[in-house]
Amino acid sequence: MLLGTALFERLRTGLRLTHAGQRFRQHARDIAASFEAAVKSVEADSELISGKVRLGMSWTLSSYFALPVIEQFARQHPKIEVQLVEEPRETLEKALVEGQLDLSLVLTSNLTRGIGLKSRTLHRSQRRLWTCLDHPLTKLKSVSLAHVAQHPYAVLRSDEAEKQGLAHWTDATGQPEIKLTSASIEAVRSLVASGQAVTILSDVVYRPWTLDGRRIEKTDLVETIPTMDVGIAWSAKRMLDPAAKLLRSTFEKSISRI
Repeated sequence: MLLGTALFERLRTGLRLTHAGQRFRQHARDIAASFEAAVKSVEADSELISGKVRLGMSWTLSSYFALPVIEQFARQHPKIEVQLVEEPRETLEKALVEGQLDLSLVLTSNLTRGIGLKSRTLHRSQRRLWTCLDHPLTKLKSVSLAHVAQHPYAVLRSDEAEKQGLAHWTDATGQPEIKLTSASIEAVRSLVASGQAVTILSDVVYRPWTLDGRRIEKTDLVETIPTMDVGIAWSAKRMLDPAAKLLRSTFEKSISRI
C-alpha cells in the first residue's frame, strides 16, 4: 500500500523513523493492542461455555480430520463434552435430521440434497492415480483413464469410495480389471506399492510409504476427476447451541487451513 509519504530516512548508520513514521508506529501499536484485547475478550467468553456436543463422523474423516481437532478443542474447552459417533453417511444424515446428532463431519460431495440439512465445505481433496515407484504408467508424459484401465485395479471400500472410484469408468475409457476390493487402506497401499495394482484415491488418504517402507507414487490424470469434498453438516431446522457453534467454528478454522 502506498502511503504518499516516507516512513524512514536512510542514514549512513542505518534507518531512522521520520515524524510520519513515528506516528504510524504508534497507530500500529494501538491497533495491535486493540486486536489483542478483542481476542482475549472472545477467549474469555468461550471459556464460560459449557455443555455437550454430539458429533458424528465417517471412517475416513474420523481418522484423518476429526480426532486431532477434538483433542485440541478438549484442551481449550474442558467444560464442553464431545460425544463421538462413527457411522455411514446415510445413518449420520438421519441422526442429524431426527435431532440425535448436533453436527457431523461428512463428505459434502456425497450429501443427500433436500432432506433438511445445511453444510459447509471446508476442504477439497484432489483425486490422483497411485502406482508403485517404477510402474510403466509413471514413464508416460500424460496418463488417461484409458491407460489406467489396462492395468489391474484396487478399490477402497470405505465412505462410498468404491462408488466414486468406479464412477470414472465409461465405455470410452474401458473398464479396469478389479484385483482387490478392500475396506483396508493399508491393504490397498501395499497392493499398489508391490506393483500388483493401481488405484485412484484422494490426497487426504495418500501417504508416500507403506507400513513396510515401500514407495507409492501419485500422478495427475488427463481427465478432470471430481474432488473429495470434506465439510460439516447440521440440521436446518434446529438452532445450534453455543457449544456446538464453537466446535463447528473450530473445525472450520482447522480444516480450511489444510
